[in-house]
Amino acid sequence: MNKVIHSGMGRAGKWARTLLAAFCMSGACVAAAHAAPADNYPERPVKLVVGFAPGGSDISARLVADRLSKLWGQPVVVDNRPGAAGNIGAANVANATPDGYTILLLVNSYTINTTVYNNLTWDLLRDFKAIGRYAVSPMAVVVNSKLPVKTLAEFIDYAKAKPGELNYGSAGVGTAPHLAVEVFNERTGIDMTHVAYKGSAPSVTALAADEVQVAFGAMSAFDGLVKAGTLRPLAVTTAERFSQLPDVPTIVESNVGVTDFDLNIWYGFLAPAGTPDAIVQKLSDDLGTVMKDPGLQEELRQRGMEPAYLDHKATTKQLEQDVEFWAQIAKRLNLSLN
Repeated sequence: MNKVIHSGMGRAGKWARTLLAAFCMSGACVAAAHAAPADNYPERPVKLVVGFAPGGSDISARLVADRLSKLWGQPVVVDNRPGAAGNIGAANVANATPDGYTILLLVNSYTINTTVYNNLTWDLLRDFKAIGRYAVSPMAVVVNSKLPVKTLAEFIDYAKAKPGELNYGSAGVGTAPHLAVEVFNERTGIDMTHVAYKGSAPSVTALAADEVQVAFGAMSAFDGLVKAGTLRPLAVTTAERFSQLPDVPTIVESNVGVTDFDLNIWYGFLAPAGTPDAIVQKLSDDLGTVMKDPGLQEELRQRGMEPAYLDHKATTKQLEQDVEFWAQIAKRLNLSLN
């Protein structure tokens, strides 16, 4: 009997081992299925949505996208969807399939939008995952060269002599350049009329055409026209001078009675909130890889930007800090947009 019992247990044990092996194989397959999207990503073209008009904020994004395309062996297709200070493009990506194949150019003006717009269908911190930051650009105070001023102090005197007569352009209501000028007006006591455009490119074009007399914005947008002599930078908005404009003072250095002014524009990428963490991590890592390319770094510097990579965790932290900062500014200016 013992022999029979022993024999039966052997068959049961063999059956159990077979069943266990099947479960293990199934589990391995499940694990592999979860790992596969990141391991094989991307397997087809990636769409990069830019919420602004061509020729402005997307210049640097196209440079980075080109390097990512070469790294992946897959096209990165830039899709410009301008309007509403970038909100149209952001909404498109927030509602996209969260599989890593639709990402958004992150400009830190989105940290303003999420605090000042009342009718957004998306929330920056809720509906997106940060991939990473790749560059920073100081904003510059730039005037049309026809304006009879050479320094920021001269410009302020000129503006005070013509209250409400000077126009300043921006990439849209509620964008970083718009609020930067409002903070500047508040601290210097000048009064100018705001003209909002659909993106930085048309704003710069208007400045060159003398439709507006001054604009704040990333140097990358003004660079070509500054070199051509059409536009003149008077100051940068950061605490320290910009390496590519060593002769242009900061606002604080300009002796205009402003003791604290430190604002910039930075760029990165976002993915829809539901994107798998493994894909976000791969995107972040690959962004870090291409940002080590000296050629890309030099191309960014030539366009008025400083390469400044942050991974997805550090970028998430910066997003949170910037949202808090701009919320305070918007509250002080009583700015609320529909």
